[in-house]
Amino acid sequence: MKTTRLLWALLLLLIVSAKTMAQVSLKTEYFGSSSYIDNEGNKMENGKGSATIYRGNIKIPISVKMSKDSLVTAWMVDVAGTYASLENKNISQDLVLSNITNLQLSLITIRPLSPKWSLIAFLGAGVYTNETQISRVNGNSILGSGGALFVKKINPKLDLGGGLALTNTLGYPMLFPALYVNYNSEGKYTFRVSMMSGFQAAAGYNFNNKFALHLIAEMNGQLAMLQKERKNVMFTHQYFVTGLRPELKLNKHISLPITLGVNAMRSVYFNERTLKSLFSDKTTHSKFDFSWYAAAEINYRF
Repeated sequence: MKTTRLLWALLLLLIVSAKTMAQVSLKTEYFGSSSYIDNEGNKMENGKGSATIYRGNIKIPISVKMSKDSLVTAWMVDVAGTYASLENKNISQDLVLSNITNLQLSLITIRPLSPKWSLIAFLGAGVYTNETQISRVNGNSILGSGGALFVKKINPKLDLGGGLALTNTLGYPMLFPALYVNYNSEGKYTFRVSMMSGFQAAAGYNFNNKFALHLIAEMNGQLAMLQKERKNVMFTHQYFVTGLRPELKLNKHISLPITLGVNAMRSVYFNERTLKSLFSDKTTHSKFDFSWYAAAEINYRF
Protein backbone atom coordinates (compact mmCIF):
# COMPACT_ATOMS: atom_id res chain seq x y z
CA MET A 1 0.00 0.00 0.00
CA LYS A 2 2.82 2.41 0.82
CA THR A 3 4.38 1.78 -2.58
CA THR A 4 1.12 2.89 -4.21
CA ARG A 5 0.90 5.98 -2.02
CA LEU A 6 4.47 6.99 -2.75
CA LEU A 7 3.81 6.54 -6.47
CA TRP A 8 0.90 9.00 -6.19
CA ALA A 9 3.29 11.48 -4.56
CA LEU A 10 5.82 10.94 -7.34
CA LEU A 11 3.15 11.45 -9.99
CA LEU A 12 2.71 14.99 -8.66
CA LEU A 13 6.04 15.65 -10.38
CA LEU A 14 4.70 14.41 -13.73
CA ILE A 15 2.23 17.15 -14.63
CA VAL A 16 1.78 16.54 -18.35
CA SER A 17 -0.43 18.38 -20.85
CA ALA A 18 -0.80 17.96 -24.59
CA LYS A 19 -2.53 21.32 -25.01
CA THR A 20 -0.81 23.94 -27.12
CA MET A 21 -2.09 27.02 -25.27
CA ALA A 22 -0.57 28.56 -22.16
CA GLN A 23 -2.69 27.84 -19.09
CA VAL A 24 -2.88 29.37 -15.63
CA SER A 25 -4.78 27.77 -12.76
CA LEU A 26 -5.40 28.98 -9.19
CA LYS A 27 -7.23 26.78 -6.68
CA THR A 28 -8.14 26.80 -2.99
CA GLU A 29 -9.34 23.66 -1.15
CA TYR A 30 -10.78 23.43 2.36
CA PHE A 31 -11.21 20.33 4.54
CA GLY A 32 -13.61 20.64 7.47
CA SER A 33 -12.56 19.77 11.02
CA SER A 34 -12.58 16.08 11.98
CA SER A 35 -11.08 13.76 14.60
CA TYR A 36 -7.53 12.42 14.42
CA ILE A 37 -7.25 8.61 14.33
CA ASP A 38 -3.93 7.02 15.34
CA ASN A 39 -2.14 3.98 13.88
CA GLU A 40 -4.23 1.60 16.02
CA GLY A 41 -7.51 3.06 14.78
CA ASN A 42 -8.27 4.94 18.02
CA LYS A 43 -9.67 8.46 17.99
CA MET A 44 -7.45 10.89 19.91
CA GLU A 45 -9.45 12.64 22.62
CA ASN A 46 -9.85 16.34 21.69
CA GLY A 47 -7.47 15.84 18.76
CA LYS A 48 -8.96 17.46 15.65
CA GLY A 49 -7.73 18.92 12.41
CA SER A 50 -8.77 20.80 9.31
CA ALA A 51 -6.76 21.93 6.30
CA THR A 52 -6.57 24.63 3.65
CA ILE A 53 -4.67 24.00 0.40
CA TYR A 54 -3.56 26.76 -1.98
CA ARG A 55 -2.41 25.78 -5.50
CA GLY A 56 -1.01 27.63 -8.46
CA ASN A 57 0.09 26.23 -11.82
CA ILE A 58 1.20 27.62 -15.16
CA LYS A 59 1.97 25.70 -18.34
CA ILE A 60 3.88 27.61 -21.02
CA PRO A 61 4.56 26.16 -24.49
CA ILE A 62 7.94 27.37 -25.75
CA SER A 63 7.88 25.53 -29.08
CA VAL A 64 4.98 23.91 -30.92
CA LYS A 65 5.21 22.40 -34.40
CA MET A 66 2.53 20.50 -36.30
CA SER A 67 3.26 18.13 -39.18
CA LYS A 68 1.20 17.68 -42.33
CA ASP A 69 -0.46 14.71 -40.59
CA SER A 70 -1.56 16.97 -37.66
CA LEU A 71 0.99 15.35 -35.33
CA VAL A 72 2.27 17.77 -32.68
CA THR A 73 5.86 18.17 -31.49
CA ALA A 74 6.07 20.48 -28.48
CA TRP A 75 8.34 21.73 -25.71
CA MET A 76 6.69 23.10 -22.55
CA VAL A 77 7.65 24.55 -19.19
CA ASP A 78 5.46 23.64 -16.22
CA VAL A 79 5.67 25.60 -12.96
CA ALA A 80 3.56 24.54 -9.97
CA GLY A 81 3.33 25.55 -6.33
CA THR A 82 1.27 24.25 -3.42
CA TYR A 83 0.99 25.45 0.17
CA ALA A 84 -0.89 23.29 2.68
CA SER A 85 -1.91 24.73 6.03
CA LEU A 86 -2.84 21.88 8.39
CA GLU A 87 -4.79 23.44 11.23
CA ASN A 88 -4.35 20.94 14.06
CA LYS A 89 -5.87 21.17 17.54
CA ASN A 90 -4.31 19.25 20.44
CA ILE A 91 -2.08 17.29 18.04
CA SER A 92 1.71 17.23 18.40
CA GLN A 93 3.99 18.28 15.52
CA ASP A 94 5.59 14.85 15.98
CA LEU A 95 2.35 13.36 14.64
CA VAL A 96 1.16 15.92 12.08
CA LEU A 97 3.00 18.88 10.55
CA SER A 98 1.36 22.30 10.37
CA ASN A 99 2.76 23.46 7.01
CA ILE A 100 3.84 21.89 3.74
CA THR A 101 5.27 23.76 0.76
CA ASN A 102 5.79 22.07 -2.62
CA LEU A 103 7.35 23.90 -5.59
CA GLN A 104 8.07 22.19 -8.93
CA LEU A 105 9.66 23.21 -12.22
CA SER A 106 9.59 20.80 -15.17
CA LEU A 107 10.64 20.85 -18.82
CA ILE A 108 8.42 18.58 -20.92
CA THR A 109 8.61 17.47 -24.53
CA ILE A 110 5.94 15.66 -26.52
CA ARG A 111 6.81 14.22 -29.92
CA PRO A 112 5.20 11.70 -32.28
CA LEU A 113 6.89 8.38 -33.00
CA SER A 114 4.19 7.23 -35.44
CA PRO A 115 0.55 8.10 -36.18
CA LYS A 116 -0.48 6.04 -33.09
CA TRP A 117 2.52 6.34 -30.76
CA SER A 118 4.10 9.35 -29.08
CA LEU A 119 6.83 10.02 -26.54
CA ILE A 120 6.48 12.21 -23.45
CA ALA A 121 9.83 12.98 -21.77
CA PHE A 122 10.38 15.26 -18.80
CA LEU A 123 13.13 16.62 -16.58
CA GLY A 124 12.63 18.73 -13.50
CA ALA A 125 13.25 19.48 -9.85
CA GLY A 126 11.24 20.60 -6.86
CA VAL A 127 11.31 21.72 -3.26
CA TYR A 128 9.28 19.64 -0.77
CA THR A 129 9.49 21.08 2.71
CA ASN A 130 7.68 22.07 5.88
CA GLU A 131 9.62 25.34 6.08
CA THR A 132 7.85 28.61 5.33
CA GLN A 133 11.05 30.65 4.83
CA ILE A 134 13.16 30.09 1.72
CA SER A 135 16.36 30.82 3.67
CA ARG A 136 15.73 27.75 5.84
CA VAL A 137 15.30 25.31 2.94
CA ASN A 138 18.29 23.00 2.44
CA GLY A 139 19.36 20.43 -0.13
CA ASN A 140 17.59 17.67 1.79
CA SER A 141 14.25 19.11 0.60
CA ILE A 142 15.17 19.29 -3.10
CA LEU A 143 14.20 16.39 -5.35
CA GLY A 144 15.08 15.84 -8.98
CA SER A 145 12.87 13.99 -11.43
CA GLY A 146 12.94 12.79 -15.00
CA GLY A 147 11.67 10.03 -17.18
CA ALA A 148 9.97 8.97 -20.35
CA LEU A 149 6.53 7.58 -21.21
CA PHE A 150 5.44 5.91 -24.42
CA VAL A 151 1.79 6.70 -25.17
CA LYS A 152 -0.53 5.00 -27.63
CA LYS A 153 -3.74 6.52 -28.92
CA ILE A 154 -6.15 3.59 -28.63
CA ASN A 155 -9.02 5.57 -30.14
CA PRO A 156 -10.04 9.25 -30.34
CA LYS A 157 -11.18 9.14 -26.70
CA LEU A 158 -8.49 7.02 -24.99
CA ASP A 159 -4.71 7.37 -24.58
CA LEU A 160 -2.72 4.75 -22.67
CA GLY A 161 0.95 4.78 -21.87
CA GLY A 162 3.71 3.59 -19.58
CA GLY A 163 7.38 4.13 -18.90
CA LEU A 164 9.90 4.86 -16.20
CA ALA A 165 10.30 7.85 -13.86
CA LEU A 166 13.56 8.74 -12.14
CA THR A 167 13.53 10.39 -8.71
CA ASN A 168 15.87 10.85 -5.75
CA THR A 169 13.11 10.78 -3.14
CA LEU A 170 15.05 8.26 -1.04
CA GLY A 171 18.26 10.28 -1.27
CA TYR A 172 19.66 8.42 -4.29
CA PRO A 173 18.38 8.00 -7.87
CA MET A 174 15.75 5.29 -8.29
CA LEU A 175 13.54 4.21 -11.18
CA PHE A 176 9.81 3.76 -10.66
CA PRO A 177 7.10 2.70 -13.12
CA ALA A 178 5.00 5.57 -14.46
CA LEU A 179 1.48 5.23 -15.84
CA TYR A 180 -0.39 7.50 -18.24
CA VAL A 181 -4.16 7.11 -18.66
CA ASN A 182 -6.34 9.77 -20.25
CA TYR A 183 -9.95 9.06 -21.26
CA ASN A 184 -12.00 11.97 -22.50
CA SER A 185 -15.55 11.68 -23.86
CA GLU A 186 -16.91 15.05 -24.91
CA GLY A 187 -20.44 16.11 -25.81
CA LYS A 188 -23.56 16.77 -23.75
CA TYR A 189 -22.56 13.90 -21.48
CA THR A 190 -18.88 13.85 -20.54
CA PHE A 191 -16.64 11.31 -18.85
CA ARG A 192 -12.97 11.85 -18.04
CA VAL A 193 -10.36 9.76 -16.23
CA SER A 194 -6.80 11.00 -15.79
CA MET A 195 -3.80 9.62 -13.90
CA MET A 196 -1.33 12.25 -15.08
CA SER A 197 -1.21 14.14 -11.78
CA GLY A 198 -2.63 12.09 -8.94
CA PHE A 199 -6.01 10.67 -9.94
CA GLN A 200 -9.00 12.53 -11.34
CA ALA A 201 -12.32 11.15 -12.56
CA ALA A 202 -15.38 13.16 -13.59
CA ALA A 203 -18.75 12.34 -15.12
CA GLY A 204 -21.15 15.12 -15.98
CA TYR A 205 -23.56 16.96 -18.24
CA ASN A 206 -23.02 20.13 -20.26
CA PHE A 207 -26.25 22.14 -20.05
CA ASN A 208 -24.90 24.66 -22.57
CA ASN A 209 -21.62 26.34 -23.50
CA LYS A 210 -21.73 28.35 -20.26
CA PHE A 211 -22.57 25.80 -17.55
CA ALA A 212 -21.73 22.19 -16.72
CA LEU A 213 -22.24 19.93 -13.70
CA HIS A 214 -19.94 17.01 -12.84
CA LEU A 215 -19.69 14.26 -10.25
CA ILE A 216 -15.98 14.02 -9.37
CA ALA A 217 -13.57 11.77 -7.48
CA GLU A 218 -9.96 12.87 -6.95
CA MET A 219 -6.85 11.70 -5.11
CA ASN A 220 -3.99 14.09 -4.39
CA GLY A 221 -1.52 15.09 -1.72
CA GLN A 222 1.64 16.86 -0.60
CA LEU A 223 5.10 15.70 0.50
CA ALA A 224 7.65 17.21 2.92
CA MET A 225 11.28 16.16 3.43
CA LEU A 226 12.74 16.92 6.85
CA GLN A 227 14.85 15.64 9.72
CA LYS A 228 13.22 14.02 12.73
CA GLU A 229 15.25 12.62 15.62
CA ARG A 230 18.38 13.12 13.46
CA LYS A 231 16.97 10.93 10.71
CA ASN A 232 15.91 11.92 7.19
CA VAL A 233 12.17 11.33 6.96
CA MET A 234 9.24 12.04 4.64
CA PHE A 235 5.87 13.38 5.75
CA THR A 236 2.93 12.57 3.49
CA HIS A 237 -0.44 14.33 3.45
CA GLN A 238 -2.76 12.44 1.12
CA TYR A 239 -6.50 12.63 0.51
CA PHE A 240 -9.38 11.28 -1.54
CA VAL A 241 -12.38 13.54 -2.14
CA THR A 242 -15.66 13.18 -3.97
CA GLY A 243 -18.52 15.56 -4.66
CA LEU A 244 -20.43 17.71 -7.15
CA ARG A 245 -18.64 20.29 -9.29
CA PRO A 246 -20.67 22.98 -11.06
CA GLU A 247 -18.52 24.84 -13.60
CA LEU A 248 -19.28 28.28 -14.97
CA LYS A 249 -17.58 29.13 -18.29
CA LEU A 250 -17.39 32.91 -18.59
CA ASN A 251 -15.88 32.77 -22.08
CA LYS A 252 -13.52 30.62 -24.15
CA HIS A 253 -10.61 31.66 -21.91
CA ILE A 254 -11.96 31.64 -18.33
CA SER A 255 -13.78 28.92 -16.35
CA LEU A 256 -14.78 28.81 -12.67
CA PRO A 257 -15.22 25.29 -11.20
CA ILE A 258 -16.57 25.03 -7.63
CA THR A 259 -16.62 21.73 -5.73
CA LEU A 260 -18.83 20.75 -2.76
CA GLY A 261 -18.46 17.28 -1.29
CA VAL A 262 -16.80 15.11 1.33
CA ASN A 263 -13.30 14.09 2.25
CA ALA A 264 -13.49 10.29 2.24
CA MET A 265 -9.86 9.71 3.27
CA ARG A 266 -7.13 12.05 4.59
CA SER A 267 -3.96 10.22 5.65
CA VAL A 268 -1.04 11.82 7.48
CA TYR A 269 2.14 9.90 8.30
CA PHE A 270 5.92 9.95 8.63
CA ASN A 271 8.29 7.33 7.27
CA GLU A 272 12.06 7.14 6.92
CA ARG A 273 13.75 7.83 3.59
CA THR A 274 14.91 4.25 3.19
CA LEU A 275 14.08 1.48 0.76
CA LYS A 276 12.98 -0.72 3.67
CA SER A 277 10.37 1.80 4.84
CA LEU A 278 8.97 1.97 1.32
CA PHE A 279 7.56 -1.54 1.67
CA SER A 280 6.46 -1.26 5.30
CA ASP A 281 2.86 -0.52 6.34
CA LYS A 282 3.65 0.21 9.97
CA THR A 283 3.32 3.98 9.74
CA THR A 284 0.60 4.44 7.13
CA HIS A 285 -2.59 4.16 9.19
CA SER A 286 -2.88 7.53 10.97
CA LYS A 287 -5.54 9.74 9.42
CA PHE A 288 -8.35 12.21 9.94
CA ASP A 289 -11.99 11.11 9.97
CA PHE A 290 -14.58 12.01 7.32
CA SER A 291 -15.28 15.72 6.86
CA TRP A 292 -16.94 18.08 4.43
CA TYR A 293 -14.88 19.46 1.55
CA ALA A 294 -15.08 22.57 -0.63
CA ALA A 295 -12.90 23.97 -3.40
CA ALA A 296 -12.92 26.98 -5.73
CA GLU A 297 -10.78 27.37 -8.83
CA ILE A 298 -10.14 29.76 -11.69
CA ASN A 299 -8.66 28.56 -14.98
CA TYR A 300 -7.40 30.88 -17.69
CA ARG A 301 -6.20 29.84 -21.15
CA PHE A 302 -4.36 32.38 -23.27
